Amino acid sequence: MDDVRFAEMISKIAHELRSPLTSVKGFSSTLVSRWDRFTDEQRRQFVESIHSDAERMARIVSEVLDLARLEANRLELNLQRVELRLLVDKSVQSQSELAGAARVTVGIDEDITAWADPERLTHVISNLIENAIKFSDDGPIEITAERTAEGSTLLQVSDRGVGIAPEILPHIFQGPASSAQKATPSGSGLGLYLSRRLIEAHGGTLRVASEERSGSTFSVTLPAGETRVEP
Repeated sequence: MDDVRFAEMISKIAHELRSPLTSVKGFSSTLVSRWDRFTDEQRRQFVESIHSDAERMARIVSEVLDLARLEANRLELNLQRVELRLLVDKSVQSQSELAGAARVTVGIDEDITAWADPERLTHVISNLIENAIKFSDDGPIEITAERTAEGSTLLQVSDRGVGIAPEILPHIFQGPASSAQKATPSGSGLGLYLSRRLIEAHGGTLRVASEERSGSTFSVTLPAGETRVEP
């Protein structure tokens, strides 16, 4: 990664951390200074918001550490057979507080498995679900999985949102875009860049098919059984 892209990435990371950090500081400061003015229920809501934003910051930090390991070819995966339905349900639950999360539906049989690091794969799935929720105002968000004819496992996250402009689509997995670039379902570019690197580290692929105003489908293909992944 060249110096310009690295600087852009650092700027994007700082921006993504600033929002939840500001929320945590605001809610905690309000509780400290005005504790007696709130009911128990209001305090509980404040604490839940603080916890949610702290979890978000922890995820960003974890992803940045994974990115650093990937760039240095030092990422170690805890590969094992995982049940996709369990990981997807966990990922959906982690996004439950986002407006529109109720539109997510999961159509995955319990016997569909993949050979993956459960923590890293959960990060990838959560990122795809979060993008789908944020960039589709209405319509269903569907998560499906199946075994392919080649013996791999195919996981798809589909929405009917704003879609991705044709000029942006070829670059969506290439890392942070210019700060002046209009926001798209790629967000800052960091999440999808890291997601693709993580899936490739598993010996799999991450692709997208999209049309403006018609939605997007992100497809993750993973080995269904044990395989050797070269560093």
